[in-house]
Amino acid sequence: IWGIILAVALRPVHVAIETALGGRRKLAATLLVVLCLGVLAVPVVALSGSLVEGVRFVSDTVESSVEGEVRVPPAPASVASWPLVGPALYETWSAASTSLEKALEPFHSQLLAFASWLVGVAKQAAIGALLTAVAIVIAAFLLTRREAVAGIALAIGVRLGGEPGEEAVRSAGQAIAAVAKGVVGVAAIQAALAAIGLAVAGVPGAGLWALLVLMLAVAQLPPILVLGPAVLYLVAADAGTVTIVLFALWAVIVSLSDAVLKPLLLGRGVDLPVAVILIGAIGGLLLHGLIGLFVGAVVLSTGYRLFGAWLRRPAVAATEG
Repeated sequence: IWGIILAVALRPVHVAIETALGGRRKLAATLLVVLCLGVLAVPVVALSGSLVEGVRFVSDTVESSVEGEVRVPPAPASVASWPLVGPALYETWSAASTSLEKALEPFHSQLLAFASWLVGVAKQAAIGALLTAVAIVIAAFLLTRREAVAGIALAIGVRLGGEPGEEAVRSAGQAIAAVAKGVVGVAAIQAALAAIGLAVAGVPGAGLWALLVLMLAVAQLPPILVLGPAVLYLVAADAGTVTIVLFALWAVIVSLSDAVLKPLLLGRGVDLPVAVILIGAIGGLLLHGLIGLFVGAVVLSTGYRLFGAWLRRPAVAATEG
């Protein structure tokens, strides 16, 4: 299923490469596999070290903080003057700097569970990358025979539901393409921008932070939920004022970038409401993970089409007796 989804999502790229190569479809598919594996491998290799380092750092810090081995530097006096959250943050920070062990004691089990969850996320990311590599090869095989494969899918749609069934298959393809560009594509761009900013600012474990940004962006949550604590880390680490200000501005730009990217990528070439695609994608993600992101959008968009077709049908007059 993941291979089929990738085949639909990567079809425009494959067609463009095939055209550039003068119609050599198999060579285009081979180059597409190499390109996709490179896109998949380069960030994994580049950030895997910092990802593992970040996970290990969080896990060790949680263990050590509960045992009283970690010391938090005192909060800068300027924190108290921050609007809205300043006074409460300064008080909590000061309490943690006085005795981090006592501050974290009520949350011992939750912190250990969070550290274990981070380790599990890293393992799932590695497995997901491996499965995606296999799915890319499957997608390339399907793309070399895309007319025959598309014909089979449309024939199945006609057999199941006639002309509306064929339309449902086409709608499913549009939904997959929309999610690939408008949800996953935007999230990947935001994660890449976040990783660049984190690495330049010198935040340790940039791979872990970027992975969390990717997960939040796919779930349609603002990356500032991750990048905000990174700004606080730079403040606590006594980073330079210029570094803190520039990174904070970069974090805001990354968080707001989806407002520009989504209209450009999500709704282009799709005659489905954006809200239907987003709601289906988020619901599928919550139920079935990354693959549910696409399946959920397909299911809800198909249901939306069927409901509209049902409303357009002439009403059957009620018979008396």
